[in-house]
Amino acid sequence: MDKRLEQANCLTETDCLLIDPRTDRETLLDSAEMRLDAIKDLMFTLSTMNGRDRDLTSVDLSNLATVARYLMGDASDLLVAARRIDAQQRVAARAHAQAPVARRAGGGHV
Repeated sequence: MDKRLEQANCLTETDCLLIDPRTDRETLLDSAEMRLDAIKDLMFTLSTMNGRDRDLTSVDLSNLATVARYLMGDASDLLVAARRIDAQQRVAARAHAQAPVARRAGGGHV
């Protein structure tokens, strides 16, 4: 198996969104935002439909709910991956700050 696939995140219960572990935080957040916007638009469309015209069947509603569930799962996985990057960067920054400062050449010894 490709090493990138072995390191990919699969956080959902069923289907898996593969997230490239080399992806930067901003790309992850942009992708999560795109999915959340799609859900928001979908929910707005559903909220403006009236049931009197029979414009949606129960099958349609079930399919739309499934799409929303997948998009929400993807967005959640992307946000978790972005938080992991933040946590890794904080740990690295803390380790760098706590590392002893190397002595400079001629550091004051006479």
